[in-house]
Amino acid sequence: MSMGTGIIFGMVVAIITALMLVPPVTQSRSGHLRNRFGPEFDAVASQYNGNAKATERELNARVSRFGNLRIQGLTPQMREQYAAQWAGLQERFVDCPTVAVAKANQLLCQLAVAVGFPAESHERQLEALSVHHPYRVDGCRQLHLAAHKHKTATGAAEVEEMRQAMVAGRLLFEELLRARPDEGPRKAGAHRRSPRRFRSVPAQRTGGRTRTIG
Repeated sequence: MSMGTGIIFGMVVAIITALMLVPPVTQSRSGHLRNRFGPEFDAVASQYNGNAKATERELNARVSRFGNLRIQGLTPQMREQYAAQWAGLQERFVDCPTVAVAKANQLLCQLAVAVGFPAESHERQLEALSVHHPYRVDGCRQLHLAAHKHKTATGAAEVEEMRQAMVAGRLLFEELLRARPDEGPRKAGAHRRSPRRFRSVPAQRTGGRTRTIG
């Protein structure tokens, strides 16, 4: 083998080797983001029609913008006040689900702002919450959607959808109540059960039947 042929062969081998190393690096990056964001990774991916690079860019941008967000803890008295308001809305859901969902959506947003999340818009707040509470942030999305979708509702399907939104929203609400000052983004799977469970709606009347929420 001549020297020129050897050089060309070596270059080809180097290129092939480099190409073989690209997929694992990409998969490693996606795997890290998937572990960090959990179901939120899939939610963002669906917005980009499964485009992995676009999903990674979006999630990395969120981390850059909100990763160092300073979380402010609530006083015990404030926690009790927020918890009591939520419990009252759950009870109100029995007779007036649309009003309860609308006010629960407002209360969840207020609590998020109180502990340090953005107040400019729902979209910006949602992005920030997705960085620090990726496994619960969909509760904010569901509650916001239900509050704007169901101005009035009498059918069982609509009431059930709102009930599910209230349950999902409560999970995020509880996490925000437990937030401590300067608490960083929650680790994947690091969900502790609340030491104090908030009261759930006693019974939901739907078409002459009763159903329990939560």
